[in-house]
Amino acid sequence: MKNESIIVIGGGAAGLMAAKDLVNKYDVIILEASSRLGGRIWSKPSTHSSKIIEAGAEFIHGHQKITLELLKEAGIKYAPVEGKMYHKEKGKLEEQTEMIEGWDELLKQMKKVKTDMTMHDFLQEYFGNDEQADLRRHATYYAEGFDLADVKKASVQSLYKEWSNEEYENFRIQPGYSSLIDFLKKECERKGCDILANKLVKQIDWEKNTVTVYTNDGQKYFGNKVIVTVPLAVLKRSGDKRSINFTPPLDEYIQAANEIGMGAVIKVVLRFHHRFWKEDIGFIFSEEIFPTWWTQLPDNVPVLSGWAGSIKAEQLSGQSDEQILEKAILSLSSIFEISHDDIKNNLQEANVFNWQGDELGLYGYSYNTLNTFAARQLLNMPVEQTIFFTGEGLYAGNSPGTVEAALASGKEVAVRV
Repeated sequence: MKNESIIVIGGGAAGLMAAKDLVNKYDVIILEASSRLGGRIWSKPSTHSSKIIEAGAEFIHGHQKITLELLKEAGIKYAPVEGKMYHKEKGKLEEQTEMIEGWDELLKQMKKVKTDMTMHDFLQEYFGNDEQADLRRHATYYAEGFDLADVKKASVQSLYKEWSNEEYENFRIQPGYSSLIDFLKKECERKGCDILANKLVKQIDWEKNTVTVYTNDGQKYFGNKVIVTVPLAVLKRSGDKRSINFTPPLDEYIQAANEIGMGAVIKVVLRFHHRFWKEDIGFIFSEEIFPTWWTQLPDNVPVLSGWAGSIKAEQLSGQSDEQILEKAILSLSSIFEISHDDIKNNLQEANVFNWQGDELGLYGYSYNTLNTFAARQLLNMPVEQTIFFTGEGLYAGNSPGTVEAALASGKEVAVRV
């Protein structure tokens, strides 16, 4: 008999994973603010093809244990990403076979840092010479593009931990990342979990082993414990109309959330009538407004995905989708040296995903600042064994900013409960 009830706020990867692991022992209800589950995982149908469009998460970065085990359990197929890497620099688009000269030296020096510092200060102190300008620029672009990190805030020790443990083999889930969310949803429901959509939580009243959760439609939900999985960017916004008010207040926890960096990201997915790039291109790196692009290889469809992170995404965030699309086309025009009009006339379908404009998701994924370690320790401590926090931003392993991080955090909070 299940004697205690748990309310999970948020139906993304972390919330569904926690619910799946807890529902055998507890009555579990998931309250999701959106009309769909998955959070920043969203496999959207294409209007011109049977293929899906990944609006958010797209890759499995290396052999991620929990993700791959779930896919095996679900019988969901995945495949390696193929294609060569190209780099557009100084007017030339050329195959990139290795990292920039000096990269190994950079990593060795990062490893030696004993007192943490920001990536910006590190580069200025150890690689500040004029002849090292290219290396500084590449390291900054890499931190901004891959980690969505602001180098003036990002921790060198954390970036070293991640960069030195990177696996360079990526995979795609063939029916789309949302198929994994669908599997978790079905598993939760099969075991008796209630999942309610369009339930924006506004207030949590609590005392030890008792919570009352209020949603924007005037409903109240009662439980013994609550697991909060909303994105940190939402948790940070104390006093905002979309924030959660805790009574008694949890000011220390909200302040801790502000010590974890959240990276901005804008993604565009463009489908063309015909391909205008070399058949072997997998990824393209450049210094354009949309600096990173990739194809769908080994699937040879005429689709390019563009990615702008961190500072570049922040600069674009206030613009309309039409203005953002124009910047993407201009970036492609410069990279491939094809006229703007030729690219625009070839365009069949355009999708713009400005995650800063998503009021329920806000931003891309987390990165570590100098104060993140202590903040994460606090947020991973339950409040009176009654309120628990979880999510990708609270993960401390070697795969930050990934779906694996969210799933792992969900499993960890289930153990703490």
